[in-house]
Amino acid sequence: MRPGRALGLGLLLGVLGAAASGPHSLRFFHVAVSEPSPGVPEYMFLGYVDGNLISRYDSDMGRAVPRADWMEKILDGDHWDILTKNGQRNQEMYRMNMDTVRGRYNQSGRGQTLQRMYGCDILEDGSSRGLYQTAYDGQDFIALDTNTMTLTATDTTARMSKRECEAGTGFEQLKHFLGDTCIEWLGKYVSYGRAVLERKEPPTVRVSGKEADGLLTLYCRAYGFYPRPIAVSWLKGGEVRDQETERGSVAPNSDGTYYTWASIEARPEEKDEYRCRVEHASLPEPGLFAWEPESNLLAIVLGVVIAVVAVITIIAGLAVWKSKSGKKNKDYNMAPSSDGGSGSSATGTST
Repeated sequence: MRPGRALGLGLLLGVLGAAASGPHSLRFFHVAVSEPSPGVPEYMFLGYVDGNLISRYDSDMGRAVPRADWMEKILDGDHWDILTKNGQRNQEMYRMNMDTVRGRYNQSGRGQTLQRMYGCDILEDGSSRGLYQTAYDGQDFIALDTNTMTLTATDTTARMSKRECEAGTGFEQLKHFLGDTCIEWLGKYVSYGRAVLERKEPPTVRVSGKEADGLLTLYCRAYGFYPRPIAVSWLKGGEVRDQETERGSVAPNSDGTYYTWASIEARPEEKDEYRCRVEHASLPEPGLFAWEPESNLLAIVLGVVIAVVAVITIIAGLAVWKSKSGKKNKDYNMAPSSDGGSGSSATGTST
């Protein structure tokens, strides 16, 4: 029996982030489970353009719905009715496929997961490519070799499914979809959501450091940028240190932007030699960012606070001195008034 491992929605979205590439991409994800549970439907279909969720169908809702405002505004109810029928038909098909594969692996009594990802990219130079992968229990099952446009299988059971796919018309239809229809759909979707999909939002960059056991770990974090492609590198003395750099994945934020990070270990005495370089489509040129230790920042803040307090103290002192000075003048000038002198000007300026 093959060991299984269910792949949850969180990991699925992680795969999505890794798969999206190029200036524009279209991805479709199908996920079926043998044992649905609350929050995990038996079957789910998701569509993404440039990493943005545009459509969803699941067996709990029983209907396809738009997940992007610009898709909802452009496409009428007939479009979503068609997607709903496709989703219902796929739900039945995936249930049968799941039962077939489980039987071939002699599995029963526990949850299995069947996934399929396919789509296309329009690359920087205007060329395009198609992608197709399936997974069973979180493991590779069948994939399309884009160089030879042939299917590859990982084990005996996968090869049985591969031969069945190649024997019918489904594989030729798949190649036509990836090479033609998918590209056409992607072009249309991009035209619908161009204001959103081709916007440029610059990253907010924060550099920090943490010293422990005689080593300084420098972190460079980039937040809130769009589109997804970004390059974050650490430089020492102007030289890129990719081999020494640890990087996080580019992950989505809830507002449709992305964030990522990169770290490097350094000697504390060499911290001033390090710079974080960030390259992104929203920036006219790469940005360089240095770490300012908290102690220095604290000193700057305290210096500003002390200066402000000093100014307030001086102003308050002047006000008190002026008040006392005016009172003395008032007392001095009030005496002649009883002799017919006028103290009105003195008393008027004492305040």
